[in-house]
Amino acid sequence: MTSLVISGASGRLGARILAHAQAAAGIKVAGALLREGSARLSEGSPFTADEAVLQAGRVLIECAPKPAALAHAARAANVGAPILMATTGFTPAERTLLEAHADRVPVLIAPNLSLGVTVLLDLVARAAAALPGYDLEIVELHHSKKRDAPSGTAWALARAGAAARGLDADREAILARAGDIGPRGQDEIGIQSIRGGDIIGEHTVYLVGPTERLELTHRAQSRDVFAAGAITAARFLAEQKPGLYAMRDVLALS
Repeated sequence: MTSLVISGASGRLGARILAHAQAAAGIKVAGALLREGSARLSEGSPFTADEAVLQAGRVLIECAPKPAALAHAARAANVGAPILMATTGFTPAERTLLEAHADRVPVLIAPNLSLGVTVLLDLVARAAAALPGYDLEIVELHHSKKRDAPSGTAWALARAGAAARGLDADREAILARAGDIGPRGQDEIGIQSIRGGDIIGEHTVYLVGPTERLELTHRAQSRDVFAAGAITAARFLAEQKPGLYAMRDVLALS
């Protein structure tokens, strides 16, 4: 039996993870963390604002905004609870803090919980290495309420492609183009963000050569794809020793 604590359980993603967890065989929801004052907090419900629900062996699935996510992760590491971090938009310094918890507990930082996106990352790395002279561009689309841009998934795709070519995505990324910018740099990785409506998530990676173009696309049709991936990843994480993991480890792609 895998025991879970789901943080941010009233949000778009957290609510779907909670629903999947409550219906999944071999899964026990030990608690669902919400901010103090939430209307969903009530006597006898699984919802709580008390971080004491984080206990050794219970996997924290974290979907809350960054400040709460960082605090919950620190608490989880202190008590021996594995951490599945689904919150995105961390700075390099914040990510370093999260990764440091891997000395004490299993930590999986997931820019995207989709198993399909996990495979896409692998394909992008392979394609970028096989086509070293092709220009690498990424376009991502999300709903109008998404806070961070580019998306965590877009950055993960850029880093996968860059690493395959021995490049640093953070240095080579171009997040906007306007005006007289001159010719495209050989190592540039363009990332463009589109926001609107209720788009759940769409990412396309373009590898553009002089006579052809390869497009690799993932489209999320429902947030349930992320919820299903979260449950699969939580089951995996519950069985691991302290260390830093990725969704590719869940699918044994490493």
